[in-house]
Amino acid sequence: MRLHEEQQEQGLEQEIVRLGARLFLGTARDEELLERLHGSPDASRLLHIASREGMTGILAAQLRRLARHKELELPLTHLSRALRGVFVHNGAHLAALFGLRQKLRRESVELIVLKGGALIPTVYGGELGLRPLSDIDLLVKPAELSIVQAVLHELGFVTPSSSSSLFTKGLVAFDLHTDLIGSARIRRRASAFQLDSLCLWEKAVPLECDACDLLILSDPHQFLHLAVHALKHSYSRLVWLVDLALVSRRIDWKELLEEAEASGTMRALAYALRGLESLLGVTIPPSVRDALPPLHRLERVFVSRVATRRETMHLGEIVVACSIPTRRGKMGYLFELAFPRRRVLAELYPGTPRWLLFPRRCAQILLHGPRAVTRRRGPDLVS
Repeated sequence: MRLHEEQQEQGLEQEIVRLGARLFLGTARDEELLERLHGSPDASRLLHIASREGMTGILAAQLRRLARHKELELPLTHLSRALRGVFVHNGAHLAALFGLRQKLRRESVELIVLKGGALIPTVYGGELGLRPLSDIDLLVKPAELSIVQAVLHELGFVTPSSSSSLFTKGLVAFDLHTDLIGSARIRRRASAFQLDSLCLWEKAVPLECDACDLLILSDPHQFLHLAVHALKHSYSRLVWLVDLALVSRRIDWKELLEEAEASGTMRALAYALRGLESLLGVTIPPSVRDALPPLHRLERVFVSRVATRRETMHLGEIVVACSIPTRRGKMGYLFELAFPRRRVLAELYPGTPRWLLFPRRCAQILLHGPRAVTRRRGPDLVS
């Protein structure tokens, strides 16, 4: 009852987006969504929330299905237009990915495609319009990073700075990673999560598409990486939970728990599974639920706010500290999160003189509090 009341406070449109996700996953009935639609949702607000949650394609597909089967007039114009935009945008990214692969094949360079770029051809069944992309994330071996960068430059991609991992060309962008947890930016993240690079590459599997030799993470590694990524971004996109729900259907739960235990991601796994249960109605095996660690008060508050789609104040990066075993380690991580290295601050505040970087950071924290610690330049991305 309390969960329902909190969702009602957020508005009819937010609940429609959530039910669209549940219908897509098969954990809700058509009648539940139709009942909300009878409340005359505001079409522009519905589009705004669906876009913010990365749910434009999924919601449009569910509403179009209902309109066709039930012979109804539904608010589809704006969503259908947005769906076409997602389709075209994603198509451009995936075409660029296979073009890059062709160039790199002669160099015998391997790539692991991460997040949305790996999920669209697999768990989303190749449906280009369902899952929005902001960029293509690629895991690259450190020794081969310079080769990939050179090929991207050869293809006309540019970076905002020599230290940036983002390569753009028009609307297409590639983000290169040499580790999965972002320890290149915040080094003490490595004391929270230990996703072993050698193991990731050894267990990676071919991407399921014709004439393609790209790799993706194994299912357990895929799930844990998605959980850690969503945690760092405070689960600010509902589609990240949909991603996890779809990957969970391919999971060997015993293997997942073993990988989580070995990589220090048990708490991140607990947040993901509790969110899937409470928000999307995904059934978690009792033996898996019993193996999850109990949550502290801050963690329970965080998961509750994620499940009710309330503002999390970017708490995810702070909650990461709960996965660090020692108090000293937790404090060191939080300090580095607030005051990262000068190179990282230079990326956050481009054009700022080096001597002014730390004073500017201090001023931002004094003015905006904890929100400033995890704020990123530009909007959150669905990647």
